[in-house]
Amino acid sequence: MEREESGNATLRRRADRLDELAALAQPVQHDLNNLLTVVFANLDMLKRRVTDEAPLRQLGRVQEAARRLEASTRAILSLARRPVPGEVVLSPATAVAALEPLLAVLLPAPGALALDLPPDLPACRFDQAWLDAALLGLARAAAGRGALRVAAAAAAGQVVITISLPAAAVAAAEVAVATLRRLAAAADGALTETPAAGTVVLSLALPLADPPAS
Repeated sequence: MEREESGNATLRRRADRLDELAALAQPVQHDLNNLLTVVFANLDMLKRRVTDEAPLRQLGRVQEAARRLEASTRAILSLARRPVPGEVVLSPATAVAALEPLLAVLLPAPGALALDLPPDLPACRFDQAWLDAALLGLARAAAGRGALRVAAAAAAGQVVITISLPAAAVAAAEVAVATLRRLAAAADGALTETPAAGTVVLSLALPLADPPAS
């Protein structure tokens, strides 16, 4: 009983914290838009004035870095504005794609992140906040150790999300894997863990929100 009350108190504190972050997100995004407008305008002006190849390449790299900063910050603010965690009915492909800018920041090396998500993947009922937390945790664990690959497919009344990460990252990914197990149990799904050559494959099976009629 005491453990349950402690857990509820923790959830309430997290909910209050999320409310605070959501309240800050809108003014922060407004300021960010203003600042980035100035940055991009000045970069465009400099590119029009500069004629030498080397400085143009440098300005191009600065511009690309600013675009990545913009995408990453928008993704973070989007997470901050999200309602208190709970079940959603959503295509897992949509949920994972929304995290791609943040995953790319955590795994910036070429080939370190691979997503294979069919756009027509059907909806499932699951806790999106747990999926977000697990994928970000797996990305942090994989950083510097190898590639993180996420694929998904629908079959037999369920969607199976397959996550491959380096075997060297498993110890650091312990909390993220535990979060996936909680997500699977709450959604009446299943999580399996299969060692492979130098990697570990996590298969998360989620029932469809609207199973096809038999």
